[in-house]
Amino acid sequence: MSGMYRVCLGFCVLLSLVTICMWNFSTFTTTVATKQKINKDVGRKGTNLKFTTQMYPKGLVGGYPGRFKCEFRFPKDASINLQHVRFDAKEMKKCFHTETRYFTIIRQPWNNFLSTYNFFPDYKKRNLVCSGMPTVYIKHGGKMGPTIFLSKAASLLNSSVPYYFRFRNYQSFDLGIDPMLQDISEIESHIKELDKTMDLVMLLEYFDESLILLKDLLCFDWDVLDEVGHYNQRYYKQVTSQTEDEKKNFEQLYNIDIALYDYFNKTFWKRVEVYGQDRMAKDLEILRKIQKEPSIVTADTRPGYLKVVDAQLKAEIQDYMFKNNGKCIYPGWKRPIYIP
Repeated sequence: MSGMYRVCLGFCVLLSLVTICMWNFSTFTTTVATKQKINKDVGRKGTNLKFTTQMYPKGLVGGYPGRFKCEFRFPKDASINLQHVRFDAKEMKKCFHTETRYFTIIRQPWNNFLSTYNFFPDYKKRNLVCSGMPTVYIKHGGKMGPTIFLSKAASLLNSSVPYYFRFRNYQSFDLGIDPMLQDISEIESHIKELDKTMDLVMLLEYFDESLILLKDLLCFDWDVLDEVGHYNQRYYKQVTSQTEDEKKNFEQLYNIDIALYDYFNKTFWKRVEVYGQDRMAKDLEILRKIQKEPSIVTADTRPGYLKVVDAQLKAEIQDYMFKNNGKCIYPGWKRPIYIP
């Protein structure tokens, strides 16, 4: 076995968009793809730990968008979750190792909005994860840029709209916080509680520094990081909010995400200070040198998609999703889409 584990052998569960990861670990869209890339590459480096496998609906696990439930984890003895789940620390501690390390990666809220806006389609798509919602609902067949989209979203989105949270504090939602919260003291309380649970909150804007802190947390050797990079980057036209109305709409929709990022941006740099600025600078040189070198690609032995064949279990997952804003009904469609 590789020396990557040394003292810190753990287990891993990843969450989402934010993804949550656990070593036993859990992480947090580009951040979901980036998170999955981290765990995929790390998991291939000399470990025999089991990954949760993708199941129908593809890409989701644990009853998402409902909070993670142990009974919906596949396989049952998985230590590393590569899929999109909604964080629930209390529930996860029931079915993952007591020494699990929790970490996630978040990004600047405005950039996260633009990424989400450009990622989700504005047309109806027949799948359970409801890729077009709530974009289809907001645009309603019209063409509009991000600023007009924000204005309509601010007036239309509420908890009765399927997948409304994709444009309402999306990162906070995936980390288990009610995206409709307005009370500042309550929001701060939830963020501080999250801080107590997470062993590390990484920042996408400072990805290399985040990887080094992750390496330190999990006692990895350098070779574990030779294939890890900012994965699945998407390029789109940058738009900055300029008018007071635009700023007001954005802050209304992302009030918790803004507070979340501000809080963990501060704790991140405090952690860098503890790690040591000189030490960080030297390690950044090592990491970037490694990233430029050709890497040896290890065979990916993870399982593929796992279909849920038990009819009763399938019905239970579906019902749980539907009760938690996961009912995929587009405007003009009378019936929801069901798990195939």
